[in-house]
Amino acid sequence: MLKRSVHKEDIKAEIRKRHGSLAAFEAARGLPRQSTRDVLRGRAVAQTAHAIAVELNTTVERLFPGRFKSHIRDNSARAGDMHRQNAEAR
Repeated sequence: MLKRSVHKEDIKAEIRKRHGSLAAFEAARGLPRQSTRDVLRGRAVAQTAHAIAVELNTTVERLFPGRFKSHIRDNSARAGDMHRQNAEAR
């Protein structure tokens, strides 16, 4: 199944419709300056990505598929992922 993200210009346009500018959105949400731009350019700023998803009433995975780890952790570590001292205790 092919997952498509929402185009970054569509995200910016929707935020601008609601807040007037990206800077106003960041100020209203208490986000660092330029963090929205950073997320849209591909940098990982999870707090800002989450705020964008909440603002647009969608999920982070829908907006940025595969870019942010989900909050659900997989505790089934493979032997190669473990520290060598803990691998023997398995």
